[in-house]
This record gives sequence, C-alpha cells and structure tokens, in this order.
Amino acid sequence: MKGIILAAGRGTRLRPWTNDTPKPLLKLAGKPILDYILDGFASAGVDDVSLVIGYLGDQIAVHYGIEYNGMKVRYYRQEEQLGTGHALMLAEEHLQGNCFMLSFGDVLMSNNNYAALRRFHEKGRYDVSITLNPVLDPFAGAAVYMDGPRVKALIEKPPQGESRTFWNHRGLFILRPIIFNELKSLGKSPRGEYELPVAVNNMIQRGVPTGAMAVRGHTSDIGTRDEFKEYESCIC
Repeated sequence: MKGIILAAGRGTRLRPWTNDTPKPLLKLAGKPILDYILDGFASAGVDDVSLVIGYLGDQIAVHYGIEYNGMKVRYYRQEEQLGTGHALMLAEEHLQGNCFMLSFGDVLMSNNNYAALRRFHEKGRYDVSITLNPVLDPFAGAAVYMDGPRVKALIEKPPQGESRTFWNHRGLFILRPIIFNELKSLGKSPRGEYELPVAVNNMIQRGVPTGAMAVRGHTSDIGTRDEFKEYESCIC
C-alpha cells in the first residue's frame, strides 16, 4: 500500500517553536512528530510514502532522505497554502491504481490505529474510510454524522454550537483514486482553499460507500503548546 502525509503547514499556533523548525520536525518525547505517523504507516503495511512539504520543507527532506523504516520516501512541494485537497492533487499521478493511506501531518494517534483502519477498510470494502474521535463540539474540525459504521455526512468547520453529533473527523483516511476526479471539480471554500473533507462529503452524498472507525488510545492535533505538552505527558 502507498501512503501520503500532508506536512506543508506553518504551525503558526506553535510559534516561536516553529519560527525555525517545521512543525513535523518538532521533537515530542525525544523524536520528531512525523516519526510517529511514519511508524504508524509502516505498521499498517505502507511501503511507499509521499510527503507534501512546504514551509521549511527542505529541512524535512534532508532529515528523512529517500527511505524510512523500510518505506520509500518521495516529496512534493506545495508552494502555496491552497488546502488539503490541493496538496493531495500534487501526488495524483503516483497514487493512481490502488487505495492509499493519507494522514494530516500534525494528527497523532496510538500506533495500532493505522493497521486497524486498514483492516476496517478491507473488511467493509469501502471506497473511503475515515477515523473519528468524540468531542463536545466538532466546530474546530469536521462534524461526522453516522448511520452504523457508514458515514452520512462530513461537514468541515461547522458553526460553533450547531452540530448535532459529537463525532469529529480525526485526519487519517484510506481512499481510492476516485477521490481525484472529485477534487478536480471542487471549488474553493470560504477560506480560499480546496478542502479534502468537502470532496469526501460530496462523494458521500452521491452514495460512495464510506466507513468510519473510532480511534482508540491517545490522539491529538497538537495545535498549541499546551496540547503539545499534554500529549507528550501521555506517551512518556
């Protein structure tokens, strides 16, 4: 299986830590954030991983080179911050063929979730599989509405207080290459970005089989310094 990690963001909420170091290389309990995601991919059987880099991306490329933990590593540079959908499109040609695993570059979760998602995806024979975590209000992420293990809707950045679900999309997917056709017809969001979750929701509304698995164990997008320290204390 191939994989892709979207790691081009600026990590502005973690300044000044990210003034000179890209967020994926910040050390958490002694090793870079990105190591945890890459290790998860390797445990799920990913053998070829693409990294979409941007802000201070040369540091990431120098650090990882062309191989990590038995996986081939290749790089795509996102010159403009045009969203997760745009970032994925950079690797379209390479990811054609079979399903692939995708993670946002700042979402961490317990390692066993990666292989668990692959088993879930293959057992359910879904075209799209996503991960979930419970929150009081998913306004800061993406609200996910469920019908058993199937996803009914995925609403990116819903207004605060308006969601009728406690499920938040956790940022780890398995996707079939049909996602690229959807992304090509996607318009910009109000934030001026091409949003991958919006493309996934469009597919769901057309009846594309989409499943969702709740993650187990510790998980965080470590967006702030307090969240960074809290997650570090959980894994130490």
